Amino acid sequence: MAFQQGLSGLSIASKALDAISNNVSNSGTVGFKQATAQFADVFAASLAAGSSTQVGIGASIGNVAQQFTQGNISTTSNTLDLAINGGGFYRMSDNGSITYSRNGQFHVDKNGYVVNASGLRLTGNTFDAKGLPSGVGGEIQMSFGDADPKATTEAGYSVNLDSRSASPSALTKATLYGTAVPGTVATPLVLTATNNTLSIAVDGEAAASINIAAGSYPDSSSLVAAVQAGIDKSSLKGRVEVSADSSGKLTLTSKHGGRLSSLLVGGTAAAGLQLPSGVTVSGSNAVVATLSGTAVAPLTIAPTPAAGTTSTMSVSVDGGSPVTVTLNAATYPDTASLVAAVQAAVNATGPTGLQGKVVVGSNANGNVTLSSALAGGASSMTVSGAAASALGMPGFTATANSGGFSITDPTSYTSTTSQTVYDSLGNPHTQSLYFVKTAQANKWDVYTSLDGGFPPEIDATTGLHSPTTISFDSNGGLLTPKTISTVYTVTTGAVPSLAVTVDLNNSTQFGNSFGVAQLSQDGYKPGSLSGLTVEADGTILGNFSNGQSRTMGQVLLTNFRNPNGLVSVGGNQWQWTPAAGAVDGAGAPPGTGTLGVLQSAAVEESNVDLTGELVNMITQQRAYQANAQSIKTQDQILQTLVNLR
Repeated sequence: MAFQQGLSGLSIASKALDAISNNVSNSGTVGFKQATAQFADVFAASLAAGSSTQVGIGASIGNVAQQFTQGNISTTSNTLDLAINGGGFYRMSDNGSITYSRNGQFHVDKNGYVVNASGLRLTGNTFDAKGLPSGVGGEIQMSFGDADPKATTEAGYSVNLDSRSASPSALTKATLYGTAVPGTVATPLVLTATNNTLSIAVDGEAAASINIAAGSYPDSSSLVAAVQAGIDKSSLKGRVEVSADSSGKLTLTSKHGGRLSSLLVGGTAAAGLQLPSGVTVSGSNAVVATLSGTAVAPLTIAPTPAAGTTSTMSVSVDGGSPVTVTLNAATYPDTASLVAAVQAAVNATGPTGLQGKVVVGSNANGNVTLSSALAGGASSMTVSGAAASALGMPGFTATANSGGFSITDPTSYTSTTSQTVYDSLGNPHTQSLYFVKTAQANKWDVYTSLDGGFPPEIDATTGLHSPTTISFDSNGGLLTPKTISTVYTVTTGAVPSLAVTVDLNNSTQFGNSFGVAQLSQDGYKPGSLSGLTVEADGTILGNFSNGQSRTMGQVLLTNFRNPNGLVSVGGNQWQWTPAAGAVDGAGAPPGTGTLGVLQSAAVEESNVDLTGELVNMITQQRAYQANAQSIKTQDQILQTLVNLR
């Protein structure tokens, strides 16, 4: 009878409808794979050989097979939503119990583990807090600590220096510092026994005779004390006061104020003290009478100059042939007159000599200076000879220095640019480069500065910071040097010596305005995590606020020879069974072998074809109805047999 076949048909149709309904209900489940009921016919057992008239006894469910075809990929706003484009499964851990999934909806839990909605942890390659691989696979746990800073070791400056520029007006030339100090230091004033009497008359009274102790007085203060002591031993004690200023000028002052106050000086000591002898100096109203002289001995080039005697020195500028400068032997009462005499002697050498090439001057201490009129680091000067010895600069060689360079004076440099560099703690500092056009063609001096200070490379002779001279060829290309090694001192608590190599390789010198094409440096400050990025190979990168990134983990995928051998355990998870075949350990990076690649901020949708499933549902519904009809027909046939009489 056909009841058995009909019943089996109803059963498999019902099972098929169950599978279809399950597919439809999971059409919106991420990573779901549709299932298909596969039927098999059933034949009655027979001891005899098969017969062409043998009829089967119905159908059965041979297998409910999942279809591991690729689902559509849609984008999301969550970086840790991951879609597998191709083969492979995520490997999930539940306290060591391993399952597999195609659902890539992940997030980070409170402990930093990458987990799914059920709290299962994603596994892969793990990395430490420095972004270094731990060497073992396991549950991916991300470190959210700040990124370490890095001290700058190289700073690049790609600039164009304007070849049309002139040397800065404020740049000090190559300067020689001599020691031609006024005579109170070089030649002490001597009062002998024959010139130590001073006659002083106060307010028209009889003159008092003052005796000053004979001796050598090395400076004006000791002379003031000796003169005051002589006055205090006379009848003028308390009525005349002696003083001297910083230049050594001696002053006698009456203590009686008003217009009747007067002083009259004479005697042999007056000449030695260079006080005006025989001249009465009177006060006016409340002003005391003041008599001024000088205790400064005149500066003498030749100690005992004879008529017509000369003193010479040899001067070589910028490596040229030495030029003889002839300075007349004479007594020069002050530094200014000596400077004028030396300048006149220099100019006397003419245009082919040193005229216009050497400038003579002096500083605040009375030192005579010789300056080259050629600016720049290549400028130099050598001085020797008898006059050089008298001026305190025998055999002296000087090169250009930064005497006139100042970062606060824009007229002392041609161009400048700056960028931020970092010390070992990530503290920012401003490194500046100052470019100074020299008078020599295609040559520039470069000064480097950190936070307004200079590196500790100090010229031993001048005590000043020395620049680096760079040169260009006639086509504007940089010749040498192309890098400048600098070492700065920082006091932020970081490594105190900050060594930075300044790279000028791509710099040019064209007839165009100064411009900065590119600034670069390899240091950075500490950074906090600002976002995540997942690469196609599963690498999870942490992006930090300092522009750096750090590897925080790598997702590994696992594949099987027979995915249908996996057992579904719900929650979009499968477990391995021997029927699935070999499993490749802890997995491999996406994109290798048969594994697909990952797409971040995306999910793989269910591969259920909803339209097809609805058609399948109608088909199975009709099959169910037909099987029910076959049972009904058999019932009617049986009823007919029962009713036979």
